[in-house]
Amino acid sequence: MNTKNKYSSDSEHIINLADDIAAFIQNEPDGSDDKFNQLALRLFEYQFNANTAYNKYCVKRNATPETVKSWMDIPAVPTTAFKEIPLCCFPPDNAVKVLTSSGTTDQTKRSTLYYDELGLKMLTVSAQETQRQHVFVGVDKVRAMLFAPPPQAVPNLALANFIPIGIAKHLIGQPNFYVNKEGLDFPGLVEGLKKAQEENVPVILLGATFTYVHFIDFCSSQGISFNLPEGSIFQDGGGYKGQAREIGKEEFLKMVSETFGLPDYQIINSYGMSEMTCGFTDNVLYNHVNGIDEPRFKMIPHCARTVIVDPEKLEPIAKGKTGLLRHYCLGNFSNVIGVQTDDLGHETGSGFEVTGRAKGAEARGCSIAADELISAQKT
Repeated sequence: MNTKNKYSSDSEHIINLADDIAAFIQNEPDGSDDKFNQLALRLFEYQFNANTAYNKYCVKRNATPETVKSWMDIPAVPTTAFKEIPLCCFPPDNAVKVLTSSGTTDQTKRSTLYYDELGLKMLTVSAQETQRQHVFVGVDKVRAMLFAPPPQAVPNLALANFIPIGIAKHLIGQPNFYVNKEGLDFPGLVEGLKKAQEENVPVILLGATFTYVHFIDFCSSQGISFNLPEGSIFQDGGGYKGQAREIGKEEFLKMVSETFGLPDYQIINSYGMSEMTCGFTDNVLYNHVNGIDEPRFKMIPHCARTVIVDPEKLEPIAKGKTGLLRHYCLGNFSNVIGVQTDDLGHETGSGFEVTGRAKGAEARGCSIAADELISAQKT
């Protein structure tokens, strides 16, 4: 493929596109479907012409900027493909930042994401605006207490880099990290929370769901509980199933509420992945602040769209039915806008709920698509 200068990341054309998307994300939280569609098609045009691996995949599917008229028709790339081939709009060797997934499914195979300067800028805009609009609602500044290693200790781990980026504009001082070479620092977090409580400083607790299950077990064994200051936020990510046990969502909410002294609307579960620059968070705090009465579900940022598709045909299915989650995000600037996951979920309200991860035959459509993408590179 012969990439035109027009589609170089330092061209005026592409810089203008990035500026337009950033303005949409930052200034138009109620952005229309029409505006989203226009920007998505412009971004697809860039990625089709600049991302060599993606171009071959799209051509094989007869999906080009001339034939694709809606964001829903933009080919999405299966998450497994990020583990096999570089998917970026520039030579991978020119990346200024390379991030990998945590490899929770297979430690030997990790998704790899390549970023140039423009891609990093858009990642930052997307991550920060998602947090500002859906998590830091009516909240000014907080002290961050993170069950994550500091980025300098794991410079290529996506999770460790995404978390500080997303909360950077809302911090009192520097974030505190409670994962080190020795493991999880439970006593350190207890001390930090007690200090915040004494000083009446609101905090945000961020980390993996089951890490907090173990911390709560520790607190229970020591007879420790907290009454965190007003404006504090508990944000966990991941599922409720650990290696040793599984707990229900309601049980987890009760445990967190009792341990930290927080109402359930300040307990926010998040769903995200290294292949996406935005995250999807529970609607509870947003709804509480805005006086909205509806069940708990994952909100979709206005810079993104989510479609539930049939696991085999990868075609949209009826609302309420369970299928695979497919996400499109304008912040995915320097790789691909559309990501096809093997996560199961169903549409509810104006968002969705995650119900698990497909296995084997359940994700047959993803496997076929991944094979298609990889085989396209050989032609």
